[in-house]
Amino acid sequence: METIVLEPGLRAWLEQDAAQDVRSLNDLVNEAVARYLRERQQTKLDREIVAYEAMHPRLLQEHLGEWVAIHHQKLIDHDNDCAALYRRVRARYNRTSVLIRQVTPDPIEEVWAHTPTTGRPRR
Repeated sequence: METIVLEPGLRAWLEQDAAQDVRSLNDLVNEAVARYLRERQQTKLDREIVAYEAMHPRLLQEHLGEWVAIHHQKLIDHDNDCAALYRRVRARYNRTSVLIRQVTPDPIEEVWAHTPTTGRPRR
């Protein structure tokens, strides 16, 4: 296993920040790396969504109602069964972000989020 060596100035900065938060340097670095990886995955998914929307006219003709998997802006797999597609994608790409979306007439997926009530009546 490779040892990761931080630049001295960066290490001092992190040690100071960890001490202020009463946390270990190890915890701080792990949290920062995890956040970095999540952001990279989200950036990749954003690119895959743009690619899906560009491919949508063709996908609509060939795969309406099916689930499709988009990776590196290319269609890599499709299936009528979302769970089966998901299992194949995970087996092949492990933790890599791959967009899986059902092909519907509207290329933009509508997402509804329930938010907690404020307790005030709606007007």
